[in-house]
Amino acid sequence: MGDSQNILLKLIHDTKAVSIWNHKTGPVFWYAANVPGPFYVNTELVIGPALAEKLLNRITSIVADVKDPAARVTQLNELILTAYKNDGTYGQVITAMIERAKTEFPTGRYDVISGGERRDWLFSIPFAHECGVRHVFLFKDQSIYSEQPLKAGERALHVADLINNAASYFDRWFPILEKAKLTCIGTICINSRGTNGLQRLKEHGCKTVVLNSVDMSFFEQSLTSGLIDRDTHEELGVYFASAQDWARQYLMQDTALFNVANTDKKSLERLQHFFANDPWSLRKVHGTFFAEIETQIGKRLKA
Repeated sequence: MGDSQNILLKLIHDTKAVSIWNHKTGPVFWYAANVPGPFYVNTELVIGPALAEKLLNRITSIVADVKDPAARVTQLNELILTAYKNDGTYGQVITAMIERAKTEFPTGRYDVISGGERRDWLFSIPFAHECGVRHVFLFKDQSIYSEQPLKAGERALHVADLINNAASYFDRWFPILEKAKLTCIGTICINSRGTNGLQRLKEHGCKTVVLNSVDMSFFEQSLTSGLIDRDTHEELGVYFASAQDWARQYLMQDTALFNVANTDKKSLERLQHFFANDPWSLRKVHGTFFAEIETQIGKRLKA
């Protein structure tokens, strides 16, 4: 790996942009598909957890409170660029993105940088600033704003934080760009998780560049670099080979790993769904374990 890739790999671990659970103490992570897993991706944390939280909270307030589009964008630019210029870690992340983009998307092949509300902006705004390219704001309400007029046929490079299932691209960003008669020539992001979103983008004809894929190769590099231990690497290997086998080996041994009594509302809903629907066909072998968890769920709901 190159120096920038090594720096990014360490940043991802140090900032918990990818968090790995402790299978001895728990609790497990819950995914949107209502299944558990041993790691979780929060890409925005790569610029620093405290800074990311501060910026996202302020972005939310600006979008909600500032109704004039020009004033709103002025505040967003000032907020993010001030943080970027005063934080070395933030600068390292954007530098890594730009270095990769120079070879994959040479300057001159795109006219604008687009970024979607909210997390994309943490990366797309400073990326556009450093490249000297106009930034186009894409909002969840399907609106679009650029400080300078957009022209039909202009080419956009979309800068994002994470590609998972690529739902935001197809539900929001592509339709907004198409309505504005802009052509998306490709996208670059920090992390990808899984292959479903990448495949959808490929089939759509969107060139996709990912700085880091959170897959088994990522964890192999992490082991080589001393960022995870061999036991953790072995567990993750089991998970990527078979989520069901991982659950049997690491989950169905201790109910405390699910933290039923203290888990947050969303995680509790996902936990309930998992045990009620048994998507991995675990109940037949682990019926007693299921009964214990369901009893704990019942107590939690009555509390």
